[in-house]
Amino acid sequence: MKEIIKVEGVSFYYNYGKEDQVLALDDISLNINKGEFITVLGHNGSGKSTLARLLNALLIPNKGKVIVDGLMTTQTDNLWPIRQTVGMVFQNPDNQIVATTVEEDVAFGPENLGIPSHTIRERVDEALKLIGIYHLRQRPPHHLSGGQKQKLAIAGVVAMRPRCLILDEPTALLDPEGRREVMATVKKLNREEKITVIYITHFMEEAIISDRIMVMDQGRFVMEGTPKGVFSRTEKLREVGLDVPQVTELAQILRKDGIHLPLDTLEIEELVMSLCSSK
Repeated sequence: MKEIIKVEGVSFYYNYGKEDQVLALDDISLNINKGEFITVLGHNGSGKSTLARLLNALLIPNKGKVIVDGLMTTQTDNLWPIRQTVGMVFQNPDNQIVATTVEEDVAFGPENLGIPSHTIRERVDEALKLIGIYHLRQRPPHHLSGGQKQKLAIAGVVAMRPRCLILDEPTALLDPEGRREVMATVKKLNREEKITVIYITHFMEEAIISDRIMVMDQGRFVMEGTPKGVFSRTEKLREVGLDVPQVTELAQILRKDGIHLPLDTLEIEELVMSLCSSK
């Protein structure tokens, strides 16, 4: 696979005064391949959101390099093409909604790119249908549910045709049903549209659909691997303030009671099948 993002020896700190600097990222490196689904986990303050903003040049590293599709984020002339390549969806969808109807809001990004009107119409309809909210196209955004608003924010980014999508805690403010809607949408974009996804979350269950998990602590990557590989290391995760999916935890409790179950059980279907076969 060809990489779309390369991070080389990056450090970043926030300046809060002449002698008040806070190190957010500490000499990290990362390669992200085209079409890959990566989940970044970590407790608050671990550096996840800082990393996200570095990947589409909202922030520039103090040390090291971030390269997006061959373009260095430190070069001003590269900022526009980088942000067309890497779309960003934030935690609160209300911060990204700017228009009075759903379809006008989705059109806002392509209009700013200077795309012809007939092409914008095609892109808006395509994005709304792809995300599953075409039937809401005439509705005012403030009449939408939380999950629908977040899907609208995603559609607005998708209409700009990014090849990589970064989602920074997109379900943090949603109820369980809204989280399921958003996760299904993101999974579809990755699996069917081949959009590279970098997904930042603190919900362990959301990470199990990814290809690779990166765990952050104190501005560094401390674990990396497949969901099964990472979530089988329960003690290491708890050392950095994280947990495991509920199904995995239940399987571990049952193992302690003498029931033979795999250490890397992640989904309820796996657990049920393992329980049935252990009888």
